[in-house]
Amino acid sequence: SFFTVGSAPMSHPWHDVDVGDKAPEEFNVVVYLSKGSKVKYELDKKTGLLRVDRILYSSVMYPANYGFIPQTYHLDHDPLDILVLMQEPVVPMSILRVKFIGRDEHGGSGR
Repeated sequence: SFFTVGSAPMSHPWHDVDVGDKAPEEFNVVVYLSKGSKVKYELDKKTGLLRVDRILYSSVMYPANYGFIPQTYHLDHDPLDILVLMQEPVVPMSILRVKFIGRDEHGGSGR
């Protein structure tokens, strides 16, 4: 799923980033929302770039780095979401290696 910008090939973070060889105990995550951010991004599925979805204007902010597990697919037609618990914010589109500690049974929109 490579495409080009000018003459340089680009990879897609959802399709081309490896989940990791130790999954499911330890795996890669692509962060797209930084801890403390008021900017809500969504992954543009066609290009793999981040699209600004909305700005949080109240005192609400994201309490942790938020991202997705590459090469996964959930019932809402998006990659599996993941909340990364750590002290520091991470720049969007960073790849982190994480360890699984639990899951939310509620899920997303339920689509």
